[in-house]
Amino acid sequence: MEEQYGMPAEGVSVVVPTFNESGNVAELVRRLAAVLDADASEILIVDDSTDDTARVAAESADHVPHRVRVVHREDPVGGLSGAVITGMALAVHRWVVVMDGDLQHPPEDLPRLIAAGEERGADIVAASRHLDGGSAGGLDGLLRHLVSSGSTLAARALFPRRLRDCTDPMTGFFAVRRDALDLASLRPQGFKILLEVLLRHRLTLTEVPFAFGVRTAGVSKATVANGAAYLRQLVALRLRSPAPGLAQAAAEVV
Repeated sequence: MEEQYGMPAEGVSVVVPTFNESGNVAELVRRLAAVLDADASEILIVDDSTDDTARVAAESADHVPHRVRVVHREDPVGGLSGAVITGMALAVHRWVVVMDGDLQHPPEDLPRLIAAGEERGADIVAASRHLDGGSAGGLDGLLRHLVSSGSTLAARALFPRRLRDCTDPMTGFFAVRRDALDLASLRPQGFKILLEVLLRHRLTLTEVPFAFGVRTAGVSKATVANGAAYLRQLVALRLRSPAPGLAQAAAEVV
C-alpha cells in the first residue's frame, strides 16, 4: 500500500451521488472534511433519495467549515450516473473526485488519489480493488463477488486495448481532472460511470489500491435492473450508439 498523505487535499470537488443514505451521509461529510482543505475544496452531494438523506446532509454541512452543496433531484434522470454528471457540471475545482455515499469508499484514501494524479501527470486516477494492497472484501456475499468479477472480465474482453491499463473499470471511486472531461459526450446508463468516462475520452490513467469497505448502515443498491442497465451500457459503448445525453439535464440544475 502506498504511504498515506497527511496534508489536506486542495483543488478538489468531491461528487457524492446518494440514494437513501441517511444513516451514512453525516459521517461521510465529517470524514471528508477531515481530509479536505476547507478553503480550496467543496463537497457536492447529489441526492435522488426517497428518505431524508438530503435533510441530514444539509444539516451536516453546518458542522464543517467547508463548502457543502446538496442538490436533491426530483426527476433523477440517468440514475447514479446522471447524478454524477450533475455534480461534475457543478464542480469548480481542478480535480473531481467521485465516490459513493455508503462509506465503502474510505474518504481517507482521497488524498492519495490526488497526490498520485499530480505526481504521475495523469488525467484520471482510479482506486482499484485488484492491485496489490487492494481488497474487494466489502462486497456482500459470493454472488456479488462473482457478478463484480464477471462484469470486469466482460468489460476488459470487449475493450482490451482501451482498458488494458485499468484493473478495475467497475470501481466507483476515482479522481479526474475537470478540464479533461467533455460532459456532453457522456451517455451513461446505470452505475458504471468510470467505464463511460474512460471509453468516451482519451485520458492518461493511473491507479492506486484501496480496500472496499463493509457497509455499516443502509442496504446495497445493486439490483437485477442495474445489471441489465450495465449490459445495455456495454452494448451502447461497443456500438458507439448515440443516446439521449444527460449534460442538458445537469445544466438545468446548475
